[in-house]
Amino acid sequence: MGLLPIPLNNTGKQQAEQLGQKLKDKSIEAIFSSDLIRAKETTEIINKFLDVPISYHEGLREHSLGKFDGMSVEKFLNNMDTMQKFDDLMREVGSETTMEFVDRVWECFKKIVQDNKEKENILILSHGGCNRSVVCKILEASALVFDNLRQDNCCINRIIYTNNDGEEQFSIKTVNEMCHIT
Repeated sequence: MGLLPIPLNNTGKQQAEQLGQKLKDKSIEAIFSSDLIRAKETTEIINKFLDVPISYHEGLREHSLGKFDGMSVEKFLNNMDTMQKFDDLMREVGSETTMEFVDRVWECFKKIVQDNKEKENILILSHGGCNRSVVCKILEASALVFDNLRQDNCCINRIIYTNNDGEEQFSIKTVNEMCHIT
């Protein structure tokens, strides 16, 4: 969907409700969300269960494919057999390259975490490509992992942040947890 202003459908609203139910007893102190409409709607539904401050960030937006936003991913990627071809096309349509996208999301994620390190639990709500970017940065994983890492709608990724004497460390506890979705 990229940056298209597509609202949640009924399934998305139901999944957000189920996620809110799952998170209501997790002592979440704040929510940081993409400012795209579908993320905002998801955040507002979840926050009915949490009632915590919300902050919206452009840095958590999904990767835009420019004029190709909304096109089937399979159809779009059919002609892309290398990352370079994809990045060349992104430059042509005035969008971010893959690494520009990954770096933008990672920097936003890190800043949110660093600015809120005194909080026990925060919720960062974003999009599939953004989630894959963060997980791959933490794992120092390849593009192959990025392309094959599953991120279902309203999944939970649990990431632990520690800072010992100025040495930051992110560790992943859970990826694509979906047991709350029925």
